[in-house]
Amino acid sequence: MCGRAYETYTDEELHARYLNEKAKRGNPLAGQHGARKPNFNLAPTQDSPIVRVVDGERQLDLFRWQYVPPWEPEFKTKLSTINAKSETVFESRLYKSAIIKHRCIVPLSGFFEWKRDGDSKRPFAIHLKDEPIMSVAGIWSTWRGDGKSELHSFAILTTAANPFMEKIHDRMPVILAPKDEEAWLDPELQDVAKIKKLLKPCPEKWLVAHEVSTLVNSPRNNRAEVLDRVEDDPRLPRAGG
Repeated sequence: MCGRAYETYTDEELHARYLNEKAKRGNPLAGQHGARKPNFNLAPTQDSPIVRVVDGERQLDLFRWQYVPPWEPEFKTKLSTINAKSETVFESRLYKSAIIKHRCIVPLSGFFEWKRDGDSKRPFAIHLKDEPIMSVAGIWSTWRGDGKSELHSFAILTTAANPFMEKIHDRMPVILAPKDEEAWLDPELQDVAKIKKLLKPCPEKWLVAHEVSTLVNSPRNNRAEVLDRVEDDPRLPRAGG
């Protein structure tokens, strides 16, 4: 699963990574929502930038991380919807429409995962070795209130762990290759077989990890120190090494 992440990039870096010049002028994220600060400990029900295609153009928005089905009476749910399993998403009543029509990218600097060690769990920060932003596959939902207001939310797609992640956990987010991003975002792509081909573990050589302190266990601890390295696990590749 993926239940915690971090986003240390700037809005300018986000725009440069995902938007063309026309979209940058028409969709300044900070201008829409106020200055966005780095999030060193992104937790479910918090807002996160997402990338989607609207009227043929890529667009950045802030959506809530916890997929709220449109039939819920309020903009909340008791369901476990922060992640959607890629292996079952096409058959799920919750997600089978969104995986066809409402795909998005969740840009992360990295994510946290906990490795079981006897009776305890050790937190690790995982990120790309050669890129500052990872494109995580997501699906989004629109919830409409009585006043016709629209609120949006998303879930992260997960898959079986690759050999690197297996050393920490048996699941991982679907991290898209740059060459697959356009197809993933294309709302015209509705062929199930072609979409399924995009839902796979990334190559293990893409990833590095380091152990962090248990500060990350509480979402209230949202500061740069959450990412500080503690003693390295020699079985995992090191960032910059």
